[in-house]
Amino acid sequence: MTHLDDPIARDPRVRAAAADHPHPLLFATVSGAHLYGFPSPDSDVDLRGVHLLPVGNVLGLDPGPETIESSTVRDGLQVDLVTHDVKKFCALLLKRNGYVLEQLLSPLVVVTSPDHGDLREIARGCVTRHHVHHYLGFAQVNGGSGSRTHRAGSSRCSTPTASC
Repeated sequence: MTHLDDPIARDPRVRAAAADHPHPLLFATVSGAHLYGFPSPDSDVDLRGVHLLPVGNVLGLDPGPETIESSTVRDGLQVDLVTHDVKKFCALLLKRNGYVLEQLLSPLVVVTSPDHGDLREIARGCVTRHHVHHYLGFAQVNGGSGSRTHRAGSSRCSTPTASC
């Protein structure tokens, strides 16, 4: 599932950031400018993924964190990691959320598991014609040209899901 020729998914600093997560990860993938193919020299690395909470958090009165965010700088590289609990992630997937589809189907895989493969298969059945709305704003911003907007020397970009 990993792009073997993409160094960012194999970078030990990126892998270390994922390994430091407090809960087991079903997957962690690269998102943002690196996924869209136009990182600048000063771009951070955006990791997105899904974590598993302990059973006591899922079934108990203290549900635990649905979303965990961390930002670290490792040897000059900023790595931002955002993960959702599997329950929240699946709810977002069922709400026609293109953002989570991009995370799940990203070819830039840092952490994977058999459950990641299962979720990818499930996701294929979740793609609907309604996902086009997720990307319409991107096309309209770019005049329908399909090109991405990027200022030289900047990590700001115009993407369908977020500005990087």
